[in-house]
Amino acid sequence: MPPGLRTDYRPQKQAILPAKSDGDVMAETLAWMNGRLSCVAGRREYNRGRYMIRIATALSVPAIVAEFVEAVRAHRNTACLFVFNEPRVYDGASDAHAAFRFLAGQMAQLGDASPHDLAHGAALTTTIRLACPVTGIETDFDDFECIAFCPQSADIDDPLYDPLMYAPHVSVNMSSDVFGFSYFVREAAVTRFGRAPHEIADLAVLEPFFEQCIERWHKIASATIGNFAAVTDTSRCPVHITPAGDHWIAAHRDPAFAEAVKLPFAHELPIIYARRIVDAFIAHFSGRQPYAAAGHARGGLAQ
Repeated sequence: MPPGLRTDYRPQKQAILPAKSDGDVMAETLAWMNGRLSCVAGRREYNRGRYMIRIATALSVPAIVAEFVEAVRAHRNTACLFVFNEPRVYDGASDAHAAFRFLAGQMAQLGDASPHDLAHGAALTTTIRLACPVTGIETDFDDFECIAFCPQSADIDDPLYDPLMYAPHVSVNMSSDVFGFSYFVREAAVTRFGRAPHEIADLAVLEPFFEQCIERWHKIASATIGNFAAVTDTSRCPVHITPAGDHWIAAHRDPAFAEAVKLPFAHELPIIYARRIVDAFIAHFSGRQPYAAAGHARGGLAQ
């Protein structure tokens, strides 16, 4: 285990803080999204109005998911942030593990894993069937992952210190890397050619264009990792791109809803996973095999 990583998660803070209004919690979340969000792709989607952000409770989670699914199918939204207004897990009221346990209890209804398992490394994944933005084919996107975020993750004294998992209030993000990249490709095609890729369907045009999309998406991902590294004490929480430039290291697994143990994992960069997606696009347009979105996402590898 690298020096500085801690795996204990005994409660560090127990305080009672005054409740905030839902409006104040939303305003603080939007201010963070507007000015301090480190994820370049997430900031891009937010600035284009494609990020659904809702104040949530355990009772409202299913309705928000249903709303999001319809918005994704209509290509209005690409990601959803569930924000919970819970004073027991405000910044300064508890530690990160307590925050993750709370979020696991709110979201477990969406899957088969127990709240305990979700707080200790299990994944919470939703499959959404919708038309691929690139091929136009209706297919299952099987990697709409729910990931937990909390303010305590930025506390260097918290045993689960990991600023990559920071949000100003306990929140859960739902998005798909495969759909996100596919939408990026479609948007770039419409900008350049005035048409979606499936309306072009000419590999002589599309193959070099797809290569450029991989390079651009890779640069976005690399910039995000640089942003995270800049706000992280990397002696405590490793964040960096490998020398080969095809993986990045972080102190958590992907996908995992939340974790109670911090360990380094290697994650594929777009130069690997986006090429896998593009290969499926090319196989479809060349007539070699029908397009399917499922199976293109991969989990992190333990170091």
